[in-house]
Amino acid sequence: MGSGWHEWPLMIFTVFGQCVAGGFIVLALALLKGDLRAEAQQRVIACMFGLWVLMGIGFIASMLHLGSPMRAFNSLNRVGASALSNEIASGSIFFAVGGIGWLLAMLKKLSPALRTLWLIVTMVLGVIFVWMMVRVYNSIDTVPTWYSIWTPMGFFLTMFMGGPLLGYLLLSLAGVDGWAMRLLPAISVLALVVSGVMSVMQAQSWQLFIVLCSRPQRWCRTMVR
Repeated sequence: MGSGWHEWPLMIFTVFGQCVAGGFIVLALALLKGDLRAEAQQRVIACMFGLWVLMGIGFIASMLHLGSPMRAFNSLNRVGASALSNEIASGSIFFAVGGIGWLLAMLKKLSPALRTLWLIVTMVLGVIFVWMMVRVYNSIDTVPTWYSIWTPMGFFLTMFMGGPLLGYLLLSLAGVDGWAMRLLPAISVLALVVSGVMSVMQAQSWQLFIVLCSRPQRWCRTMVR
C-alpha cells in the first residue's frame, strides 16, 4: 500500500482553493459593507495579495499532481464535457479575474462602480470554482464515498472553516476591527462542529449500507417497508 504522499499536491490545491474562495468573500464583504475609510479599504486590498499567493501555490501543486504543466493545459481541451477540465478552467478564471482586478485596484485604476462589480463577480466565480471541484468527485458513480451528498457538504464546509479564519487573519493584518470581525472565528467553529456531526452521520450511513448489502433479504424488507 502506498504512503499517499503523491496525493498531497491535490489536497493542497483543493483545500487552498476552497479557503481562498471563502477568504475572498470575507474581504469582499468587508469592502462592500464594512463602512471602511479609503485608507483602510486600500490596506484590505493590499492584504488580498496573500490570497493570490495561496492560490498560486495551489495551482503549482496541481501541476505537480498532474506531472507536468503541459498536462494541465491539455486538461482544458474538454471544457464543458469533463469535470476536471471545468475545475481547472473555473479555477483559472477565478484566479485571473481576481488577480488582475486586485492589481488594478492596488494601482487605483478601478472606479468605485468597477471595483464593486469586480468584487461581486469574483465572489461568484469563487463559489462556482468550489462547485466545479465538487463535480470532479461527485460525478463519479463508481466511487460510492464520493457519489453522495457528503462530498458537496464537505467541500463547502471547508470553505466556511478556512475562509473566515483566513479572512480574519488578513483583516487583522490590515488593521480592521469591529463586531463583525468577532463573528468570523465563530463561523469557522460552527462549520467545524457541523463537519464533525456530518462525519459521524456519514460513517453511520455507510455502516448501514454495508449491512444491507451483506444481507440482501434485509435490504428487500427495508425497501418494502
